[in-house]
Amino acid sequence: MKIIVIGAGLMGLSSALYLSRQGHEVIVIDRQSGPAEETSYANAGLLHPSQAGPWNHPGIALQIIKWMGKEDSPFLLRPAAIPSLLGWGFRFMRHASPDRFRANLKANTRLANYTMQCLHEFTEEHGFDYGASALGSMKIFENKQDLEKELALIPVYESLGVVCEALKQDAILDIEPALLAGGANLIGGIRYPGDEAGDAYRFCQQLNKLTRNNNVRFEYGLSVQKILRSAMKITGIETSRGLYTGDAYVLAAGSYSPRLAAGLGLNIPVRPVKGYSVTLDMQRWETRPRMPVIDEQGHVAITPLGERLRAAGTAELNGYDTRINRARIQLILDRIITRYPFTKVHINADQINAWTGLRPTSADGVPIIGESAINNLFLNTGHGHLGWSLCMGSGKLLADLISGQKTGISLSPYALARF
Repeated sequence: MKIIVIGAGLMGLSSALYLSRQGHEVIVIDRQSGPAEETSYANAGLLHPSQAGPWNHPGIALQIIKWMGKEDSPFLLRPAAIPSLLGWGFRFMRHASPDRFRANLKANTRLANYTMQCLHEFTEEHGFDYGASALGSMKIFENKQDLEKELALIPVYESLGVVCEALKQDAILDIEPALLAGGANLIGGIRYPGDEAGDAYRFCQQLNKLTRNNNVRFEYGLSVQKILRSAMKITGIETSRGLYTGDAYVLAAGSYSPRLAAGLGLNIPVRPVKGYSVTLDMQRWETRPRMPVIDEQGHVAITPLGERLRAAGTAELNGYDTRINRARIQLILDRIITRYPFTKVHINADQINAWTGLRPTSADGVPIIGESAINNLFLNTGHGHLGWSLCMGSGKLLADLISGQKTGISLSPYALARF
């Protein structure tokens, strides 16, 4: 079949990879000038089945109310965004019940494990250099209540094949000596040796090159103006450079997927959640962090990526606003300095690469992968903050579905029909 994929981020590229391997003619279109120029550009860099829980955990409603209007809060709801969140927000809160949260956590963890399987098989075949690290990750805690909540989830994760190691303060500092100066307040942590890290943008660049050489056609700088529909079938895509037609279509446009689908009469319960990251050059540092650390107190992940240190976090419900708020960037920088005080002398305006992106977050925190109500339109969106951790498995599942092959895990938890 001839298949058109809308979006050249992690989901679009992974879908194109597996579809082309199964013999399809694939065209990928994206409004940017190259691959992964939006949400996939500067994420935390973590591939972590250990952290696949949705944001809408039990207690999130009270936290959002408490944090409302506070620029230094990890999860910030802007009042101007409330009208666009009414239906989605009701579902988001409904899925924060303990039973629904655990079911959604399990669905995400299974997909994250499947992604790691697909990624390992792929990288064994292709020697991609994307700054991969297999040292695991470590989540650290200052608050006893937060630590106890995470410890209580260990049996759930272990039942899903995630290895967890509870740590005391001295063990944390032995594993990551760079934390020594900023570790006095730590009461404990959990190490996840199966987690990995890597630069998602570099991975996408190499995936773009590989698939192009395997007869995937890329059309960059191309804006989708309208998706054309006749009855229950897509007949083409009107773009800034004319009409594109195919036999099937994959919508993998991240937070913009609902906007494109709305013109077809489809309601995709995905909303943009704004996140931030900063990237620092470590080349001249005498002391360097060696492994990814998730700071629960600040809700920030700090990940070494070769010669660079990437710190990412915060969530902001502010519609499609992509302006960088310096107060939110400072929040992340402050957590880096808190954990690694020696970095203070290295942080100045010339060395900070600040970024913001819109995470496409579904109402239940689980991605939407598979068929839509339109016969030849397929979806791969709604991965939220877990795009890097879920991308390869998502692309493989979708390609197998379209090709009529048996999927590696059940697609039912990720179907749009669940809503």
